[in-house]
Amino acid sequence: MTDTPKPQKKRKWLLPLLFVSLAINLLVAGIVVGWLASDTRKERAQQGPIRGVLGAPFVRALPDDARQAIRRDIEQESGRIRESREALRERFQAFLTALRSDPFVPEDVARLLAEQRQVGISRQEFGEELLMRRLNEMSVEDRQAFADRLQRQLRSLRPR
Repeated sequence: MTDTPKPQKKRKWLLPLLFVSLAINLLVAGIVVGWLASDTRKERAQQGPIRGVLGAPFVRALPDDARQAIRRDIEQESGRIRESREALRERFQAFLTALRSDPFVPEDVARLLAEQRQVGISRQEFGEELLMRRLNEMSVEDRQAFADRLQRQLRSLRPR
């Protein structure tokens, strides 16, 4: 007696599964490569601490030299930024504690919110001061170009 090999069952589902797997792998690879190459990621790295005092639309609209100058100004005043960041962090912690307290004391929460607002206003005033220094140094054409870029940035923030 001779042993004849048994015919193998055809696995019709194997080929579509391989294609689906390949498609998913390519999709993931594309997302990763796109993220690594994105301008947004590079832009955020360039903005650094400036966004904390000016706001992203203003920072994006600034020309590179003005952005660099503001970054230098912030580095020179790093103590001021660090203090405001620490003050905000402390107030947020106190706010969370006040929210969890029993009995709840609305006056404490309102006071902490007012203190947080003041720290935020101080940071914004510092950012405005830095921006005004750069705007005063710009020519009319540079300010107009900045205004055009800022307008485009603000348009992109609007809901569609």
